[in-house]
Amino acid sequence: MGHIIKEAEGRISVIQYDGVFDYDGLITFLHGWFTKRKWFFHEKVVKYKKSGLGHEMEREWNNWRKVSEYYKYHAGLQLHLWDAFPVEVVKNGKKRKFWRARIELSLSFKVEADYQDKFGTSEFMKKLRTFMHEYIMKKEILSAHADPLYYTMLGLHNDVKQFLEMSDTQTVY
Repeated sequence: MGHIIKEAEGRISVIQYDGVFDYDGLITFLHGWFTKRKWFFHEKVVKYKKSGLGHEMEREWNNWRKVSEYYKYHAGLQLHLWDAFPVEVVKNGKKRKFWRARIELSLSFKVEADYQDKFGTSEFMKKLRTFMHEYIMKKEILSAHADPLYYTMLGLHNDVKQFLEMSDTQTVY
């Protein structure tokens, strides 16, 4: 396991939505968003329960991408649905199966340095790696890796809001 700097990881936001939406389209959109940008996709958790008011669904994804021999980006996505039940909606003259649910979608990110663990051979090398990352290379890691990753994840946040029709077509960026 490489070294993760505390300032180079974070949680973008939590999107909360209550309404009718295309669940299959949302999952396809999210998967396509990551694969189009050459991220590796790992679905860590899939839960499905039936409750009194509807279904409860949980999905957790861990996506990662190697940027160089030394840096690796991680993007986390947690999707939780409550009180979900299918509804038929007429859209553009066609009947389609949508879902009515409450959604909570959270996005997180982190930059992993030395993911191949080249400096993890001994305790001295681990301390040297930590010193390098925390004092010598910290500004480079934050400006060249954490910031672009943050804005990439913020772009995903805006794209999800547009998919759910929660925001305008223009963003502040």
